[in-house]
Amino acid sequence: MTDPRANGPNATSDALAGTQWEILTIDGEPTPSGGAPLVITFGHDGRVSGTTGLNQLTASYTVTDEYVTFGPLATTRRTGSAELMALEHTVVGSLAGMCAIRHGAHTMSIDGPLGRIELANTDPPPEPAPMPPGEQGNGLSPEG
Repeated sequence: MTDPRANGPNATSDALAGTQWEILTIDGEPTPSGGAPLVITFGHDGRVSGTTGLNQLTASYTVTDEYVTFGPLATTRRTGSAELMALEHTVVGSLAGMCAIRHGAHTMSIDGPLGRIELANTDPPPEPAPMPPGEQGNGLSPEG
């Protein structure tokens, strides 16, 4: 079954579409614990959205095998402590323009203007499919 959200005129089926990631480190420094997780979601519509620890963010994105390119990021306008404002500045500044990307099923790194961002996929790994009776042990499908 196909995703109905992926049928619009701006739909994308890139490797990141429909995935959500938590930012773990920025330029080798762990993100602050105790607050809301820093999460970014890549949509099927070519948009990325997420949180900066203080505000919501959104931007367009495109992705190739080696790069993710972010359009101008827009954020909501709440203010907070100096620490949260500095974190937001770092997140927004790190996800800017064309960035080198390396990703697997559960981890990703983005090399942005302010350093490398390390992320983890927030979706749990899929459970292995159970083998149907009669296929266990020999690796062959039963003929019928």
